[in-house]
Order: sequence, then structure tokens, then C-alpha cells
Amino acid sequence: MVTLPRSLALLVLSLLVTPSSIYGQQSDTLEVDLPEIQIQATRGTNSEASAPFAVAVLKRDAATQATEAPIAVANLLNQLPGVWASDRTHFASGERLVVRGMGWRSPFGVRGVQTVLDGVPLTLPDGQAVLDIVDPALVQQVEVIRGPNALFWGNASGGVVFFSTEPPAEATRLRLTGAMGQYGLRRFSGAATYASGQKKWALGAGHAALDGYRDHSDGSRTYATLHGQHPLSSNTTLRVNGAFGYQDVAHPGALTQEQLSENPQAADARNVTNQAGKESTHLVGGLTLEHQWGNGTLSETVYGQLRDLNNPLSFAFIDLDRWVGGARVQYQHRAPWGRWNVGIDAARQHDERKNFNTVEGEPGDETSLSQIETVDALAAFGLLTVPLATGFEVSAGVRGDRLRFGLDDQLLGDGDQTGERNFTALSPSVGAMYRHSSIVFFANASTAFETPTTTELVNSPDGSTGFNPELDPQRTLGLEVGARGALATAPFFFDVALFHLNVRDRLVPFEDESGRAFFRNTGRNTHQGIELAFEWAPTPTMNLHTSYTGSKLAFKDETLDGKEVPGVPSHRLAAQLAVHTSHFWLRPTAEAVSAYFTNEANTAENEGYVVLHLRGGPAPLSFSDTKLHLFAGLNNVLDTSYNGSVVINAFGGRYYEPAPGRTWEFGISLTR
Repeated sequence: MVTLPRSLALLVLSLLVTPSSIYGQQSDTLEVDLPEIQIQATRGTNSEASAPFAVAVLKRDAATQATEAPIAVANLLNQLPGVWASDRTHFASGERLVVRGMGWRSPFGVRGVQTVLDGVPLTLPDGQAVLDIVDPALVQQVEVIRGPNALFWGNASGGVVFFSTEPPAEATRLRLTGAMGQYGLRRFSGAATYASGQKKWALGAGHAALDGYRDHSDGSRTYATLHGQHPLSSNTTLRVNGAFGYQDVAHPGALTQEQLSENPQAADARNVTNQAGKESTHLVGGLTLEHQWGNGTLSETVYGQLRDLNNPLSFAFIDLDRWVGGARVQYQHRAPWGRWNVGIDAARQHDERKNFNTVEGEPGDETSLSQIETVDALAAFGLLTVPLATGFEVSAGVRGDRLRFGLDDQLLGDGDQTGERNFTALSPSVGAMYRHSSIVFFANASTAFETPTTTELVNSPDGSTGFNPELDPQRTLGLEVGARGALATAPFFFDVALFHLNVRDRLVPFEDESGRAFFRNTGRNTHQGIELAFEWAPTPTMNLHTSYTGSKLAFKDETLDGKEVPGVPSHRLAAQLAVHTSHFWLRPTAEAVSAYFTNEANTAENEGYVVLHLRGGPAPLSFSDTKLHLFAGLNNVLDTSYNGSVVINAFGGRYYEPAPGRTWEFGISLTR
């Protein structure tokens, strides 16, 4: 592993290079005040000014959205402390999303971190999530709870990432954006809003396509969003949210070190032969009724997901039809002596899964699996917040969850694997907050649990049928202290947090001689570290944002004691300096990542890197109430060779997913 001096040198290099090259338009980073607006990631029970835990909020103003055409969620998240999305540079597997080390083991999609889109949970009752329905170009705001918080969302809440595409009331009424770039990049998006009094409706649509830096990595995604807010009476409002996503993408797979050295643009030969990829249609939607009664607010939400997936892989063709339905009821009350909130959640997940042999990307005539998987989840929670003195308040809450996993085997030739597993969890949380002027000091202890997913439960290493009776949930206790706020005498915002996580009954993958993956509970992890974020606006036209995450993630058990958790760098620094004048704007960014291991044995690693990006353009041209924006970007300015993502514990040493070198893009946007 990289030694500490080398890691420090990496970070120092970034700090030396970054200030001279990071200038840009008004940045989409943390705000320099502590607004009282509710944090939706906590289901509206806290604000930045009152939350007794670490929370980060990223807001993208209209000018930023008009001059960016991101195709990866990583473009939004990686300026924030404590959260890291590693970009695979292709669409097929989705970005690896990690919050304080939670989510490190995910081979695809998201594990261990709760993700929510416009109030609809993308994380399923069994704990897995995919982000292929989130269009980064349409996202207006991201909120991140940087630590375990099952109190609000239940299973797999080692962190919470809340994406909001709903435009604020002051948003532009119409925006059209088009961009193109190297490796066949094509990007189009548009958004339109209508507002009349308390009524507000918004539509968004987008399309992104790539030929791909690597062989067999082409693909496209199409998105749409819908928002509605309609008052039914003076104290009752109906809210409507919906999203659509379609993708048809190829999967290049990961490479060994030898393959990487020979040709980083190559694809795994097995993936090419079997035409590995993914075609999916994804729909989510929700309805919320919100009633205001004096000092109380009652909200009732119903939501659902539909997903149809055809997924040819090197070893099988997976055909999945999924529907998810859920409901939640929550009541919040404010009184002179404090605030209290209670809620009930219920959800059902229904998957019809079939596996076939793969014949050049199509399902063959051999069926290896046919089953119906269901998960039923029921939970209740309560939270009480009481002020004890001026500026000082304490809070305590608890959540109880019950989950039932069911399996109905439809292919009985190899025995009946029908069965069920039941899990329960009690998730307490306590915290304290003290506010002095514009600075908040906080401390808390919170918990999370993560059940094995349905696909992890069904594989028993002893060959027995049904769900694995030995596999149990992973549980986490988190402790943190910190402070955030703005200086009264200067336009300077800071966010500092120290954290320690204790993870027990860790879920880990392992493989048998055939390469088939199984899971087990073993030992525990400790995650500890520091998160720093600083934002400074020395002039009205300049804004500098820097964030740093330093952590030590280690195994604590007989077989791996002292070894580092793979897939998460010990040091990561990001910086952005935005400058906009009456004639032009520039926004370079920098990211420095230290080396990290790619397997639990700590025998292979991904090298550290420093990457610089530059964006800029002229000031917008105005025609009556219409503005024309031109923008251009140069990514990886230094032409650094690096791997944007890795596959943890990959069979045969196929860990590495290389990123492209220096690339360009440019675009145009109309707003009115």
C-alpha cells in the first residue's frame, strides 16, 4: 500500500496546483449560511441550522445548470466531504457510491447507502438500489447525511443521499441544453416550469449517449421527470412526483493489471463474446398529501417503482421484472417545549427473476433459475427534540423494523428452494446541538443495519435449498462530533466532523472453485476519520470550495485483522474555484485520491492520482427575456492515466476500470 509520505505528497501536489488553476462561475457547492429550510433527507425533521449530525447540501443554481451537461452522478457528489462516487465511465454497472466507507463491497449498483429521488426511495426493501433513473443534468439539489441513520429510512442507511429534481419557484421557466464531446458524447436536456400562485408544475427530459472510451462500452440513457404542487384547500396540498429512465448499454467489464498495461481501452473478452450489457425500463412515482393544522403537519405518501431488466452477462442472461409499492404516514408537531415526530412505513418488493444461458447477448433455451422473490417491510419511528437552554437542544429517537424475505421456486427440477427469512432491527439515535451565533456544534450516536439482499440470501455454500439460514444483517454504530457555520465577519463557511463507525457481523463475499459468489458474516470493521469543507467568497465574483476526507478503515477479525478495507482511499481532496465576470466565467476543479487496495487480502492496489478539469465560457448573451449560454470543458487536463473505478474482490484479478485521458466537450444552452 502507498505509504503516508507518498499520500501526503499527493495531496500537497494537489494543493499547490489547484489554487493557480481553479477559477469558475458561481459554484454549485455548500451555501455560506445556515438556512432554516428543512432537510428532506431527514424527512423534513431538521434543517442545516438544527441537525445534530453531519449533513452536506449541494445546490445548483440556474446558471450552473445552463452551463453543465453531466452524465455521471459522480460529477455532482465528489466536491462534498465524506461521500465518494467513483465513475466507471460507462453506464452498465452504475457508479460505486460510498459514504464513510459504507457501500465499499458493492459490485454493481448501490449497497449500504440509502438513496432517494424526489421523496421516493430508490433503495429497495432488501437494501439494494440502482441510480440509472437519476439524470444528473436535471438534479437541482443533493442532500447527504454523512453517517448511519436508520431512524429515518430503515434498511441500508449507512448514509443517506437525497436527489431533488424539483425546481424552486424562482427557477427559469424554460431551459434547453445540448452538448457533444469526444468518444461520441451526445447530451441533450430540457426543463420547463409553470407557476401560478401556489400551483406549480414542472417537466424535465434528457438523453445521454456515448460511443465509449473502451471497447464494448457504448450506450445511451433517456430520462424524464414530472413534478406537481396543487393546493386543495387553505391547509392541504397535493404533491406529485414521477421519473422515467430507459437505458440500452454495453458492459466492457474490468481488466487485470496485465490487460490494463497492454491496452487500457480493451474490454473483457468474455463480455464481448457474450455481448454483455443491459437494457432496462425504470419508472418511479409518488403522491403526497400534506395537511397543516396549527403547529402540526400530517403527510401521507404512496409511491411505487416498476423495473424491467434484460441483462446478458458472461455467465448468464438475467430477466427481471420488478414492482415495488410503499406508503408512509408522518406527523410533525412543534410546541414551546420542543418538537416531536412519529411515522409509519410499509413497503413490498416483488421480483420475478429468470436466468438463462447467454447466446450472443440473447437468452438461450436453458433455464437455470426461475423464482419469485418478495420482501415485506413494516416499520415505525419516533423522534423527540427538546431545547434545554438558549441555543442548546437534545434529541432522541428510535425506529423498529421488521422484514420478511420470501422465495417461491418456480423451477423444481433441482429441488424446491422455496423458503423465507425474517429479520428485525431496533435502531436508536441520540444527539445534541448547540448554536452560537451562526455556528452549530453537534454530537450524536446513531445506528444502521443492512440485511443481505435477496440474491445474496439464496446462495447457500453448503448446497442446501432455500435461503441461507446462517446469513444475518450487518449492524453499525456510529459516533461523531463536529461543527459547521459561517463567520460573522467574513464570507467564509466551514464544516468539520470527526467520526467513528463500528461495523459488526460484516457481510463479505467469497467464491468457490467454480467462481460462484456466496456471502457470509464475519468479524467487524472500524471506520474512523475526519471530514473538512471550506467555502470562501473573497469577492462577489469569486468562490473557492475545498473539501478533504481522511479515513482509516480496518478489519478487526482473526483472518483479516489490521488489513485495510478495500475500495476506499485513505485520503481524498477536492477543490473548485469559480470566477465569473461581466465578460467570461471559468470553473476549474481538482481531485486528488490516494492509493487504495482492491481486495480484502491487500495484495493488489489501485494507484493514487491527481486529476484536473477546466470549464469555462463567455458571459451569456441576452435577447429580450432569453439568454444564450456557450460553454466548453477540458477534462483530465494533465492527461493522467488512472482507473476511475474498481471491482472489489473480483475473480481472476479483474479489478480495474480505466478512465480516459484528456478529453474535450462543448455545448450551448437557451434559458428564458
